Amino acid sequence: MYDSGKLSDELDLDKASSEAETGAEQVAPMTRFRQSLQRSMKLYVSVSRLVLGQSLGQNRWLAATGVAGVLSFALLGMGVAALVSPYSNVETAALTADQAPQIVALDADGPVERVTLSEETPAPDADQTAAEDATDETVAADASPANAELTAPATPAEPKEVQTKVAINDGETLMQVLTDAGADRVDAYHAIAAMKPVFSPSKMRAGQEVSLTFLSNPNPEKDQPSKLLTAISLQPDIDRAIQVNRTEDGSYKSEEFQKELKSGFAHAKNTISSSLFLDAQQAGIPAPIILEMIRMFSYSVDFQREIHPGDSFEVFFDRKFDEDGIPVKEGQIAYASLTVGGKPYRLWRFKTADGNWDYYDENGNSMKKFLMRTPIDGARISSGFGMRKHPILGYSKLHAGVDFAAPKGTPIYAAGDGVVKIAGWVNGYGNFVEVGHANRYETGYGHMSAFAKGIRPGVRVRQGQVIGYVGSTGRSTGPHLHYEIHIAGKKVNPLGVKVATGMKLGGKQLASFKANRANVASQMAETPLMTRVAQASETPKAN
Repeated sequence: MYDSGKLSDELDLDKASSEAETGAEQVAPMTRFRQSLQRSMKLYVSVSRLVLGQSLGQNRWLAATGVAGVLSFALLGMGVAALVSPYSNVETAALTADQAPQIVALDADGPVERVTLSEETPAPDADQTAAEDATDETVAADASPANAELTAPATPAEPKEVQTKVAINDGETLMQVLTDAGADRVDAYHAIAAMKPVFSPSKMRAGQEVSLTFLSNPNPEKDQPSKLLTAISLQPDIDRAIQVNRTEDGSYKSEEFQKELKSGFAHAKNTISSSLFLDAQQAGIPAPIILEMIRMFSYSVDFQREIHPGDSFEVFFDRKFDEDGIPVKEGQIAYASLTVGGKPYRLWRFKTADGNWDYYDENGNSMKKFLMRTPIDGARISSGFGMRKHPILGYSKLHAGVDFAAPKGTPIYAAGDGVVKIAGWVNGYGNFVEVGHANRYETGYGHMSAFAKGIRPGVRVRQGQVIGYVGSTGRSTGPHLHYEIHIAGKKVNPLGVKVATGMKLGGKQLASFKANRANVASQMAETPLMTRVAQASETPKAN
C-alpha cells in the first residue's frame, strides 16, 4: 500500500502534544497563580480609579479609604510573589524506588534499626539464615536471667553498723574520745548532754572503756557525715551501766541500768611470814580490805616494830557476786583479828543509834584512840626520838620526833581530829603541817612533797584524813615523814605517848553490839575459808 506518511506525522504530533501537556501540567499551577494575581491587581486598580474619580470632590474620607485599600492589596500581592518566585522554575520531583530516602526508627527497648523504602530485597541463602539464627540465639542466651547479674548496674552499698571500744587516757575528755573515733562534733555534744542527767562524764577515770556504735554510710549525701554516732555505752561501776541511744528524730536519750548482784561473804586467815600485806595477798584478800585492816589496828599496833613471823590474822567481810558466782565488788569488814606476840586484838564493825559506825573490841570499846600511833601506811622507822648526830649539820642534836621512811608521794594522815595551825614552809622542816588537838595536844608533819587539797590554816580535819604526801623538802637526805607530838608545847616521844581511848558502848547499845557479834560468828561458821585455787579467779575490782 501506498504510505502517505500521515500516520507518522500524526504520531509525532500526538507525542509533541503529550510532551507539551506534560510540561504544561508542570508549569500550569505557577502560571495560573501569576495570571490570577495580575488580573486581581488590574481589577483593584480599576475600581480604585473609578471610586476616586467619582467621589474625589464629594467625600475625601471615602477616597482616602480607597487609596489605603489599594495600597494594602498591592503590598500583599508583592509579598506573596516574593515568597513564591524562588520556586517558579522547580519541577515536581518523582520518587523512584532507587532514590527513596532511608527512615531511621529508634526503638527504646532494642538496637537501632534502619528501614529502606525500596523494592523487595532478595531472600538470603540458607547458610546466611542459619548464621543469623545462631547469632540471635546467642544474644538471647546472654540476655537470660542467669547472666542478668553480669549486665545489671551495681547497686549502692547499704550503711553498716560498726562497733568499737576505746579507753579513756589520763587527762582525756569524753568529747575528745568521741571525735577522735570519728563522731561528728555536734552529735558528740548532744550525746554527752543527754548523758549528764544520769552520769557526769567528768567522773570518768583513766583506763575506763567506752563502747561506741556508728552507722557507717559509704555514700554520704551533701552535709551528711560518713559515720553517724548511734549509741554510747559504759559501765562506771560494776553494778551500774549507762546507755545513750540516738532516736528517730536525731536526738539522744540516756538510760541507766542497775545490775542485780548477789550478796555474800568471804572468810580468810593466814600466818604472817614476811608482812601482813604480802601474806594477806597470798591468802586471796583484796588490797582494799588489807589496807582497811592496817588502819583498824594502827591505833594499837606498831606495824614497823611489833609484827614478827609467826603472828597471824583473820578477816571476815561481805562482797558482791555476779550471776556466774564470780566476786566483783568488795564490801565492808564485819570482823578482823590480829595476833601479835601471842596477844590477840579483835574488832567488830557496829553502827550506833546515831547512825555512825566504828570498830569495837569484845568489851564495846572503840578501836579509835585519841591519836594514831603511826600516821602513815607501809613505812619503816628510819630514825627514833632522842639525841643523834645530825646527818647534814654534822653535830649532835635532839631529834624531836620519829622518821618514817617511805616512797615519795605516800599519803600522810592526820593523827587525830583537830584544826590546822600551820600549812606552809618552815626552815629545816620544808613543807610542814601542824594540827592542834584537844587537851593541848599538837602534831607536826615535816618534809612533805605537797599538801593535800584544801589543807590550809584554820581548816578542821578528822582523824585519818589525808593532809599531805611524803617528800624530801627542807633539811633532808631522802623521802620520809618527820612526825612530832607536842603536849602543852613540850615535844614528846610519839611512840611512848599514852593516849585515851575512844567511845565505849553501854546499856542498850552494848546489848545490841553483843547480839551483832553472835550473828557474825554464826555467819563465819557457815562461810568456808578462801582457798588458793579460788583466789586465781578472784581478781579484785574497783568499787
